[in-house]
Order: sequence, then structure tokens, then C-alpha cells
Amino acid sequence: MRVAVVVGTRPEAIKLAPVVALLGEDAFVIHTGQHHTAGLTGGIPVHRALTLRPDASRGAQLAEMTAALDETLRQYRPDAVIVQGDTTSALAGALAANTTGLPLLHVEAGLRSFDRAMPEEHHRVLIDHLADYCCAPTTLARDHLLAERIPPERIWLTGNTIIEAVTAHLPDPAAQDVVLEQLGLSDNGYVLATIHRPENTDNPHALAAILREFASLPVPVVLPLHPRTQRKITAAGLAHETRRLRVTGPLDYATLLALTRQAAIVVTDWRNPRRSHRPQTPPPGHSTQQRAGRS
Repeated sequence: MRVAVVVGTRPEAIKLAPVVALLGEDAFVIHTGQHHTAGLTGGIPVHRALTLRPDASRGAQLAEMTAALDETLRQYRPDAVIVQGDTTSALAGALAANTTGLPLLHVEAGLRSFDRAMPEEHHRVLIDHLADYCCAPTTLARDHLLAERIPPERIWLTGNTIIEAVTAHLPDPAAQDVVLEQLGLSDNGYVLATIHRPENTDNPHALAAILREFASLPVPVVLPLHPRTQRKITAAGLAHETRRLRVTGPLDYATLLALTRQAAIVVTDWRNPRRSHRPQTPPPGHSTQQRAGRS
């Protein structure tokens, strides 16, 4: 069996690495170029790399990726396509699998924030409804799929591949100590922070406020910067706000795990802060009993 595995960001590559390893020579990894900077491919072998315009809008990127993936899948003719998560790359892979008539498997299916301000929320829903096999990491994710009337025979409760990824890549304690020594840090004596959401990086006032708050903390703040965030800081003239921070470029996964393991606090903007008051539970009408009745 030949399986096309579509990745475009480092988190996708990291979470799909255990799947690629199990598939072995049957895997054909296609990288969309969404994260095009060296070090953001997650270390998995890439058999076909696509090229994107780095300044293209999200809609333009989706169109470019879908068209390029459609062409690649027609040339390679795999038996199935695997996508992971909720990125633009994952949606492009799902659309290309659909247009070429290939079975689609979605890893990490059924996650929902119920926040329509998040582009990823739309991606998740669309991919799940296109997928022939929805691999739900939790029972709650499975319930979300059932609530949306996805047939039970298309849903598989699998757990999350991030468990295998962390187990495989977390450095041993001695190696973790080396990472801290290189950065001049002590165990449980620093904050690890990331900034990447557009509502924070694309708003100069919000970005400046976040950087100032980090700089005001009484302990060192390690800030690995995604290239896009770095560009936004430079464009907004905020480089001076990072002088008191331990700014690094993108870190390899093992180093990031070591820093996460030893940090006193980890700060990230994984959710839309303007909607952070909204619960992480289904809205009214999505109770477990009602879902069971509808399924």
C-alpha cells in the first residue's frame, strides 16, 4: 500500500512522525511549504516539497496548495491520504484527496473550540466531514463527531500520536541540563513563552504589550520566535522590547521539550484571547445524551 502523508507545519510533522515510521517505505511524505524555513519540517523524510509564495494570503495559500497537491496525487496515485490537525495544509490535503477520489484519513479528528473566530475551527469541521476515517484522540472528540452526524463507522478512537512523539524525543535528564546550561538557565527558574496567533502578532499594540509584560517578569523569559513573529516584531519597530528576553530562533523539538520540562511556567497564545472566556465544552444542544440519541 502507498500512503501519501501531507504535512506543512512542524507540529504536523512531529505528530505524524510516528505514523510515518510505522508506514516505513509505504509512506510518501509531501511537504506543502507552509512552514518553509529550515528547522520547521520536524525531521521527517520529505519525498516531495511544494513551493508557496511566502507573502500569499491564507486563501491564496489554500488555493495554491490544493492545486499543487491535486497534481501531485494524480501523478503519484497513492492508495490513501493522511492529514493531521487543522492547518491550511491539512485542509488543502483533504480537498485534494476529495477531488482525486482518494480515501482520506484525518489524524486528531473531532477537536472543537466552538469559536468561529478561529480559522482552525472551520478547517477542523471541513476536514472531518470530508474524511473517510476520523481518528479521534479522545472520547470527547468522538462525541463531537457523532454530534455532527458523522457515521460511527467512520470514527476510530485512537489516542494521540503526540504521546509517542514526546516519548521518542524527550532528552534524558543529563541532556536537559546541558540545554539549560547553554542558555544560562536554572531548573524551574525561567518562563518559556511563545507568540504566534495573528490577533497578537499582527496587532503592534498587542504585540508590544505582550513583550513588555514578558520583560517585566522577575525571572528570565525564553522566547523562541517563529520567523513570522520575528518579521512582525521587526516591521513594528519593537526589537528594543525584546532586549531583556532570551530570544531564540525556532528550536528543534528535543530542545523545546527539554525547556518545557524544566520551565517554571509555559505561556502560549494557543487560543483567541478575545474569546478566552468561552468554555471548552459543546454549546447547548450538544449534551452526551442528546448526541447518543441522534447517532
